[in-house]
Amino acid sequence: MLIKLFRQDRPTALFLLPVLLLLLWPGIGSTGMLASARELLAGVPKGMPLYTPIRALIGIAPWMALVLGVLLVLGLSHRLDSSANDAELFDRRNHMPALLFPVLLALMPRGMVPGPAFMGAWAILWALMRTWTAMGRMNLLSRLFDAGLLMGIAGLFYLPFSFLIVVLWATLAVNRPFHWREYVLPLLGLGVVLFLGWGICHFIDPELWDPIGSMRALVPAAPPMELHWMYRLLGMVVLGILLIATVFTFYSVYSRSVMRVKNMRASLLAFVFAMGLLALFAWWLTDQVPPVLVAMPAAVLLSFPFLQARRIAWAEAGVWALLALALWGRWVG
Repeated sequence: MLIKLFRQDRPTALFLLPVLLLLLWPGIGSTGMLASARELLAGVPKGMPLYTPIRALIGIAPWMALVLGVLLVLGLSHRLDSSANDAELFDRRNHMPALLFPVLLALMPRGMVPGPAFMGAWAILWALMRTWTAMGRMNLLSRLFDAGLLMGIAGLFYLPFSFLIVVLWATLAVNRPFHWREYVLPLLGLGVVLFLGWGICHFIDPELWDPIGSMRALVPAAPPMELHWMYRLLGMVVLGILLIATVFTFYSVYSRSVMRVKNMRASLLAFVFAMGLLALFAWWLTDQVPPVLVAMPAAVLLSFPFLQARRIAWAEAGVWALLALALWGRWVG
């Protein structure tokens, strides 16, 4: 049922997302969202200006973590879905990324808690959409500058997002002839926002701007509840099968694509690779990976085997297996 509904271009499928969130929202096992919010505040240091008011708001009213989390998941699911479809990354329009994104978040500890990376992810998706949907235009300098500004805003939430400027450059490299201004303008937009952020913080409160310190955890976050060994085993098996299916399916789809679509899918691979590097960097610094760094690219990539499956029953089984694991981890773990 889920596959048949989300594999087609039916906007009514998106109305099921709030219901899905209600099923997946108890938190980390029985500890709940409020405990997750307290752990978040204990493990995230100060230093990035745009996350400071969010941090203060959650500290005053921990239930705001729930409100922000719901809005973020719904908004990012829709934005990820529309960006992938508008860029024609798939053979046909569908809503599989919107379905997979919250499920993948629910598989990870503190996946739906609004941390710095989660709060800045909307700007990254907006920047990519501005770039991907403009590749066929003759003059896209203004859009590239806008994309750089948006990445600067994301960097004021979570500084490592600034590294994703390389995704814009990779997109330009595979889609257009070399024009040096198209490479300079995104970097200029990024630099303008970061410089303005530093200048404003310098005059208001210098402690608001500490980009190096903001990438280190103040104290180790409380470890998530230990899940049953069978859950971990089944999770590894299901995700391993889906990973293998994704590699073969994406290679098959990529090899038979026309050049324009092939270039856009190459840009998607650059985005996946860059997000993987950010995840490894976060793991190296803090022994923690912001779940959104994994869930955003994975939701798009895992859509390929579900869309290309010849037997819908196998695809349906894969989706329900992921959903069952997510529900197990949220309600039983």
